[in-house]
Parts: sequence; structure tokens; C-alpha cells
Amino acid sequence: MKKAALLTAFLFAVFSAFAADFSGASLYIEGTADQEDHLDFFMTAFRAEAYAMDLIVTDYKEEAGFTFRFHVKSLTDDYEEPTGMHLISIYLFDNETDMEMLSFGWNFTELEEMHEHNSFIFFMVAAIIPGVVPEEVPLIVIQVPERDERWRNQLLSIRVSIDYPIVFYTLQPTGLFRGVGAYEGSHSSPNRVQHLDHIIMPRPGMTVGVEWMFHRHLSLELNFQGHMGDPETYMFFNMAAGAQLKGVFRPGNFMLQPYAAISVPLNVSPEFSEFPRLAVGGGTQVSVRGIGTGAFFLDVNIMFSLGDVFRYNPYGDWVPNPPTLHYRRFVVGLGLGYRFGILPR
Repeated sequence: MKKAALLTAFLFAVFSAFAADFSGASLYIEGTADQEDHLDFFMTAFRAEAYAMDLIVTDYKEEAGFTFRFHVKSLTDDYEEPTGMHLISIYLFDNETDMEMLSFGWNFTELEEMHEHNSFIFFMVAAIIPGVVPEEVPLIVIQVPERDERWRNQLLSIRVSIDYPIVFYTLQPTGLFRGVGAYEGSHSSPNRVQHLDHIIMPRPGMTVGVEWMFHRHLSLELNFQGHMGDPETYMFFNMAAGAQLKGVFRPGNFMLQPYAAISVPLNVSPEFSEFPRLAVGGGTQVSVRGIGTGAFFLDVNIMFSLGDVFRYNPYGDWVPNPPTLHYRRFVVGLGLGYRFGILPR
């Protein structure tokens, strides 16, 4: 607000001092835009600025001494994905000689922010008309920094995340009394029965990995995963090696990476007699700009073990049958992490 107030005061002082010089100058205003609302907005705004400065706005180019031309373009990144940014390009032509007298550009994101800049932009153009502003009035050249897209255009990145996998073991009826109980004695007429249930284990974990963006819309990540606990204790540290094949999309200010994944366990808790050697699934990572070439991301995924998990019967001294319990295993994973870009594309 303070900057806008200073700019308004400056323009008012300059316009007041040189309003007489503008009187009688004729101008034709024309424009194009990728979006119709942009065209309507700037055409209305620049016509209002011209009238406020006592310029004569003509309906035909042949009747004007100068042509004010603008074009509004919606910007995309290197991969032609929308960035949410727009560029208005401004030109001034001498109609008598058809010479381009001035051209420059101005970046913006929302039309509302241009309300405080339109007067300044129009004055920069009008001041170029010979004789309108004395030579001692300085012109201001503004350079708009380019949008930093390095964080989502890295050939190689290192990924680190804190995870919260929720492991589900769904009990299978194989060998159980009436499909839900371990027992002692005969299956048809047991002496004792221990009712069993599914197991849900939320456990803390982490993932580290390396990602290779080998195509503008595809990347491959190899990683190491670890999380605490087995069905009996938090003390066991589960380890696995994984791979993720990701799509890469860049809508707005985000990077979206849906992926397919595989995981291979590197160790197995002694609680299990047999454990599937492969898990498959997928998920999605949503990233936002970090520091420099880095990015913060949220990861949501689900993985399914291929085959049953065989767990030793923990009630064997009480109800020894069956000696192993069968479960189906899947994991719902949540993670928050950071991706460090180490080699740009």
C-alpha cells in the first residue's frame, strides 16, 4: 500500500506539470490476449488512462498520430505446462513512419494486482511521444525477475522423508477353529479356543532415495525404506528396497507425481515363518517450491504384499493349533519430505 501511494503521488505530480503538453496528441489503442477477460480489462483500463491525460483516442488507426498496442500472453514453463503467470507486452508506434518507438513487458499473476500499475505503464508509453515530456524528466526501466523453475526441473535429486506407514494384517481362516480361533485339542472338538483378530500397526519410519528424471514427464526413484515394529514389539527395524516409476506434471505452482511402486523386504522379523518377497502398489507425491533447487513434498501410497504372511502362533503354549497363522498384508503410507536437486536438466 505504501508503494502504491508513493507511485500515485509521483504520477499525479508529473501529470499535473505536463498535462498541457499532452493536450492535442492523438492515439489509437489496439490489443490482443490469450484470454478474453484480459483483453477487456486492459482495453478499458488503457482507454481510461488516455482520457484522464487529455489524449485524443481515435476509433481508426489512420486518424491517430501514434498507435498503442498490447498483447497479453499466458506463460508456460519449459515443458509447456501453465505456470499461473501472464505477460503483457506493450508497444508504441509512430503511425507516420510506422516505426516502433518503444516496447517492454510486465509480468503479473492476477488482474487485480494491475490496478495499481496500469497508470504507470501507460505513462511510460505516453512519455515517449516526442514533445510530451521534457528531456529532463527521467524514465524508469523496470526489470521483472524470471520465474525460478529449477526446483521441478532436476535431472538427479535426493529424497528424504519422515513416514508413518500403517500396516494392516487381515486374518485368514486357514486352519483356524471356525475361521477365527486358535485351539488346543481336536479341530472338531477343541479343549480350548483363543479368538484371533486382524492386526493394525501404525509405526514411524523413514525413506531415503535417489530420483532420476529421464524424461520431462517421467522419473525413476530407487530408495531405501525403514520402519519400526512387528506384530509383537516396536523393537524390530524393518528394512526394504524400493523403486517408483513416476509421472511428472507441473500444474500451477505445484509438481504432481503419481507413481507405480515395488518393494522388496531386506529382513524379516522372527515373528514370521514365511514372508512375501515382493510388494506392489502406487501412490502420489505433491511437491511445492523449497529453497533453491529443493522442494517440499507430501507422499500418500498403498502397497500390497504378494502372498500370505505366515506368523508363528504366539499362543502356542496355550492353544498350539494351528502352528502358523495366515494373514494378508497391505500398508497405507503417509510421508512428509524434502527433495534436494543436485543436477539440473
